[in-house]
Amino acid sequence: MDITSILLIGAQVGLIYGPLALGIYFALNVMSLPDLTLEGSFGVGGATTAVLLLKGCDPATALAGGMASGMVMGFLTACLHVYLHMNVLLAGILMTTAAWSISLAIMGAGNISLLSQATLFDWVGKGFGLNAQWSQILVGSGFSLVVALGLIWLLQTNYGMSLRAAGLNIQTARGLGIRTETRQIVGLVIANGLAAMTGGLVVQSQGFMDVSIQTGVIVIGLAALMIGMSIFKTPRIVPSIIGVILGIFIYRVVVTLALKLGLPPYFIKLATAVVVFAIVAIRSHGFGFIAIPGTERARKAAREHLDYLENDRVVNIT
Repeated sequence: MDITSILLIGAQVGLIYGPLALGIYFALNVMSLPDLTLEGSFGVGGATTAVLLLKGCDPATALAGGMASGMVMGFLTACLHVYLHMNVLLAGILMTTAAWSISLAIMGAGNISLLSQATLFDWVGKGFGLNAQWSQILVGSGFSLVVALGLIWLLQTNYGMSLRAAGLNIQTARGLGIRTETRQIVGLVIANGLAAMTGGLVVQSQGFMDVSIQTGVIVIGLAALMIGMSIFKTPRIVPSIIGVILGIFIYRVVVTLALKLGLPPYFIKLATAVVVFAIVAIRSHGFGFIAIPGTERARKAAREHLDYLENDRVVNIT
């Protein structure tokens, strides 16, 4: 068993999912909005990117269009939550269900082949003289790095601080004069745009778009998030974002290793769910891989945050 090849495959596949994992982190950890629309936005973004490529758009423009479609999905979910006072989980379920039909309507078929179309990975491969694997690693790491740096910058600005305040304690944020409804809309738009960007990247990397591409993808992001949050148990932004990127890489390495050891592919999603359950159980008992100063304070803040999430919802589902 070649460890180097396993690590390379983990980087090749995992880093492309970096923006999705960061989008889940932004929605769940920063904005305190458990939005399931991210899964649907992933598929809609992939469908839009694929169709734009077939229409003759260049790969960068097609990816931007896919990202924009995901942002629209996030905006619609935010409107359901903010203006119709619908629970964000219910709004996300409805939008994810609708996303399947939206993707089919965009594509006009259940599957689209892109083998004859130029992609970002072809551009990078030809420009730097790289093979398919290294071009995917370079593109995936590049997008993950840019998104990570962008989020770090945003969350350290005054506006980013207001986003974090709206997510941490919405009542206090309102008392400070922050328009929390606007912040929630912006947060969901950003998160879903990142999910759609990932969908566009995945479609270009695999050379086809299938309507079932979105199924279960949010579990991948959650696994990466849980792994990352277990590496650096801290509320600080920079270590948390680094942990999320490391989490998606570690997750894909584990999946690749499991396949190499003979685990049937149809067990991968079950194994992923078990891993997430195990990590949640470990985190709930206060264990972490790397000790960060203020960990006990972070755990206390996390418990208070969970209490807030239970008590401060706009309206119950029923």
